[in-house]
Amino acid sequence: MNSKNDIYLVNEATQLRDEMGVRSTDPVSIHQILKYKDILGYFKPLGKDLSGMAIKVQAGEGRKPKYFMLVNTDDPYCKQRFTAAHELYHLLVQKDFHYSYDKDIYGSKDKEEVNANYFATYLLLPEVGIRQMIPIDEQKKDKITIATLLKVEHNFRCSRLSLLYRLQYLGLVTEDFVDLHKNHVQADALEYGYDTSLYLPNHRYELVGDYNIKARELYDKGMISQAKYYSYLRDMDINLMGDKDAEKGHIG
Repeated sequence: MNSKNDIYLVNEATQLRDEMGVRSTDPVSIHQILKYKDILGYFKPLGKDLSGMAIKVQAGEGRKPKYFMLVNTDDPYCKQRFTAAHELYHLLVQKDFHYSYDKDIYGSKDKEEVNANYFATYLLLPEVGIRQMIPIDEQKKDKITIATLLKVEHNFRCSRLSLLYRLQYLGLVTEDFVDLHKNHVQADALEYGYDTSLYLPNHRYELVGDYNIKARELYDKGMISQAKYYSYLRDMDINLMGDKDAEKGHIG
């Protein structure tokens, strides 16, 4: 990646964090961004063939575009956050964007997919915040401890591999260090007393946005039938019975 493009992506990610009022040492809230930017986000199990999807629909001259994001909750929670941040690049930063269908967000060599990955990394893992969380005596090549890796990745709710690649990009670790510490992550977390849910799928269904509110408004105004109203809600797996025992989803 050339430096000019790199600086542009860092600035875009930093601007979004600033716009949300997020400190450099705090994790971004995907929910907060989706609601603030009026993006309809849908999180649901999708198997292993799709990481995420984004659609931007131009609503006509003088009107705001409509945004939609889909994220696979069969992926580990940390990857869900990366996927959502990746799709935010497509929706909010990429020029002339219409839609993306991302089967493998890590493997694509397409320029805009690579840009989306860099943007996601800068949004989730800001350099200033990372450096503030690493003790001074560990800010030498390959001196970062397992305890610090766990502290940083759980603070920013990111995967071990994302953090290691970010540290390598910042010149704090070598490729040998990455290879040494990229495996056995859950075992490390358990040994140091961390919850392993960060690294696991949650298989949840969650809708973020006002889709259900707008559907209800249409029904209350008599613009759609009750059957159509129920159909719209079922399309987004909304349970009208309100299962009180269901665990509420949260991607943070």
